[in-house]
Amino acid sequence: MTLGTFRSFGFAVGMMACVQPALAQTSQDNEAIQRRLDALQQQVQQLQQQLSEQRASQQEENTRTREIAEDNRSLLDEVGTPQFSGAVELGYTFNDWSETSKDTTGDVNFGKFILGMEGGEGPLSYSFQYRFYDGYQFLHHAWAGYQFGSEDNVKLGLVQTPFGNMDYGYLGWYGTLPYLAGFNDNQNAGIKWDHSQGAWDTSLAFFKSDQLGDGNEHYGANAIGSGTQGNTEENQLAGRVAYTFNQGSDYTTQVNLSAKGGQLYNNNTHQSGDSWAVAMGLDGSYGNWLTQLQATTYEFNAKNPDFADNEGVSDTAVQIGAFGFNYLIPAEGQMYSVSLAYSMDVDWGPVENIYFFNDFSYIDPSDEFSAVNGGYGDMKDPMLNDIGFKLTAGRYYAWFDVVTNKNGLNYFGSPVDDGWHTSFQSHFGITY
Repeated sequence: MTLGTFRSFGFAVGMMACVQPALAQTSQDNEAIQRRLDALQQQVQQLQQQLSEQRASQQEENTRTREIAEDNRSLLDEVGTPQFSGAVELGYTFNDWSETSKDTTGDVNFGKFILGMEGGEGPLSYSFQYRFYDGYQFLHHAWAGYQFGSEDNVKLGLVQTPFGNMDYGYLGWYGTLPYLAGFNDNQNAGIKWDHSQGAWDTSLAFFKSDQLGDGNEHYGANAIGSGTQGNTEENQLAGRVAYTFNQGSDYTTQVNLSAKGGQLYNNNTHQSGDSWAVAMGLDGSYGNWLTQLQATTYEFNAKNPDFADNEGVSDTAVQIGAFGFNYLIPAEGQMYSVSLAYSMDVDWGPVENIYFFNDFSYIDPSDEFSAVNGGYGDMKDPMLNDIGFKLTAGRYYAWFDVVTNKNGLNYFGSPVDDGWHTSFQSHFGITY
């Protein structure tokens, strides 16, 4: 064996001696790495398990939160969260009989501010509304109600009289002569029962007093106990029956018959007379078209003080009041009203609806009647027409009316001279 061979052999043996410890060290490192990997894997599994548990806990908590929210929502629905409502309105008026209006081209004034609230709890419900006008204010209505099943409801407080076409008895802004005389949309103090079954609607009411007090600062027109005559409507009964054809469709016709009457007490003579009224009405809704017709016959049999001509109020007239002032209507007669309206949705920028309307009404007195001079005289039949349109843009609205009247109960401030007189009016407001 040569020297080179020994050298090669020795080098190989030396390399093997070095590789064995290196391989042993590598094997130990691998085992350590594996142990670390196993530990990390165990930690990852623990973290995954904790994450799964947290997710399950979060889902359970979310489910519980949703259940609590639904329970609270159901409770709020059951309790009846109060709903607030209201409106603010300004008005422009130009009267063709007024020299001031002609000189200033009309005037803009504060119209009204309305604040209302309604709600309920289970079968109990309530509603009230208070109104502020320029120089006076009053409670429009305030009642508490109880629902018996799905067909019967009783309301106690200052409630709307079930008489004539409901809710207003007209389709425009200004109103009609029957409304101004107290035969539509009149609020009185008492108790009312409403029954609704299918196409039939029946109401019966007893009113202890016509309004809250004997003054004229109220919404509906009534005989004025604090006025010259001193008559006040007490212990009144009212009933109304209505039937709706094609109920639930877009083309319905409701016909109704109503009556009311009771004591007419005079604060000056301390004697009681009586009053009564009967009305037939039709309320139609035919797609975009609306119409209302009403015929009313009535009589006030008052025990008035003795007045000389033009020194008091004639027995052929009754002094009534509303909205802060008094005026006269015939003590006996018939009233008629005809209303027509058309509602059309539009896309005119913010304007979403335009509504056209016309309300016409007149009074046929049974005896001689004048709206001035204490009712003494024989004027032609009072007439009123209100034609115009309304624009609606969300919560904003604007009414534009041309109101003409002849011998119009002196309610309008226009001359009572057997001639026609016109008032141009616009009313701008926002509801909430």
